[in-house]
Amino acid sequence: MAEFVPIPGETPIDPSGLIDRNIRNRRQLNEAEGKNIAEAVYKYLLGEVTPEMAPFDFVWSLELHREMFGQVWQWAGKTRQLDLNLGVTWQQVEQKLYSLFQDLPYWKDMDLVEQAARLHHGAVAIHPFENGNGRWSRMLANIWLKLHDSPPTVWPEQAVGETSVIREEYLAAVKAADQMDFAPLIALHKKYTAEDVPETDDG
Repeated sequence: MAEFVPIPGETPIDPSGLIDRNIRNRRQLNEAEGKNIAEAVYKYLLGEVTPEMAPFDFVWSLELHREMFGQVWQWAGKTRQLDLNLGVTWQQVEQKLYSLFQDLPYWKDMDLVEQAARLHHGAVAIHPFENGNGRWSRMLANIWLKLHDSPPTVWPEQAVGETSVIREEYLAAVKAADQMDFAPLIALHKKYTAEDVPETDDG
């Protein structure tokens, strides 16, 4: 039976949902998930993204999670049916996700990076899935930036995914946002937003 020692601040990993039962440790899991996520990165962040591809609604948000994790986890793209150590109760997940995407148009007067930070926090605070919520939330925020012709936030994923100074700073920023103080999370988004991104030719 595979065992995964939890990283502080993460949802415990239940290996029973793995598609490949040969995955026995975190390194193998990281490799499998990384390969799957790379396909979503290629689709949404390396080429043109349109509102038709990314409508930012409830159904598409589940599909995005499936695209990121569907080759690894049986439950990818399905909202959880149990309570976790993080997030809202499982009965609230669907309504909270609907509300999050309904709020997006009302943020149009905010700076775009602030919109992305608030979307990121809103999604991870709901924690709709058994796992992968942080990476899915950061991907949502980056697709939102891409959709609005802004460079993505290039997170140091290894730092976010392991115990480190960056991870501690990240978790502290998310916790501050839980208390409606979004400044630290917005600052992190700005800190890791790419500056030298080639401009695309709209002609």
